[in-house]
Amino acid sequence: MKRFLAILQLLRIDACIPAFFALLVPVFLRTRNLALSFGRAPPLLFICFCTFIANSLDDIEKDRINHPERPLPSCQLTPTFAAVLYFICLFSALFLVRRFVSERQDFWYYGLIALSISYRYVVECFPGLKAFYVAATASFLPLMIAAWYPGDARLYLVVAFAFLVITGTEMCMDIRDRAGDPISFMHKFGPKAVAIFAFSLEALGLLLLLTQIRKPSELVDLLAMASVLAVACLYWFRRAN
Repeated sequence: MKRFLAILQLLRIDACIPAFFALLVPVFLRTRNLALSFGRAPPLLFICFCTFIANSLDDIEKDRINHPERPLPSCQLTPTFAAVLYFICLFSALFLVRRFVSERQDFWYYGLIALSISYRYVVECFPGLKAFYVAATASFLPLMIAAWYPGDARLYLVVAFAFLVITGTEMCMDIRDRAGDPISFMHKFGPKAVAIFAFSLEALGLLLLLTQIRKPSELVDLLAMASVLAVACLYWFRRAN
């Protein structure tokens, strides 16, 4: 059971499942075609698995300092096992794209794979750009949907929102991980200044969505997200958590 839980932690199920539904639900709502929706979403799930496994393998030495409880630095799983699982997920992703995604749309999946596996080079050579690179890669998901449905201009606002919010989130995570991360120009700024900038980016993202409110349910969604951000600010700045 411990090994199974370690595998789920390595795959980052908590992040991959929401990404799966973030593609499946918008496609289904626009097409009402469940088969099409389930054809496009699973490849993304396995691409996410590959991304997190590769990042764990690349960051194993840093994680011994920043996150010693994770499966690889804690020796719950071996790097060899993780590498085998990586190639299984990569093959599954490529097979599913080939089987269920049309040639006009497969570029987005292959592009996402290329961006994901290039993460280590950005971290090694341009560590200060890590947060922006991760945000750009993660924003590929709403960008895919926006490209598939060009008639819905509001989707591009969602792309900008995702980039701003994920950039802010990654900056906060980098503050927490400074002890084990390589020195970059971001270290010239104090943690509090970086955190204020990060939360400001997230607030700006919410303001972008505010301009697109059309229905009461959308306002409720936005208020819920704003509440989460407010609580996060309270815990970060007032309670140092």
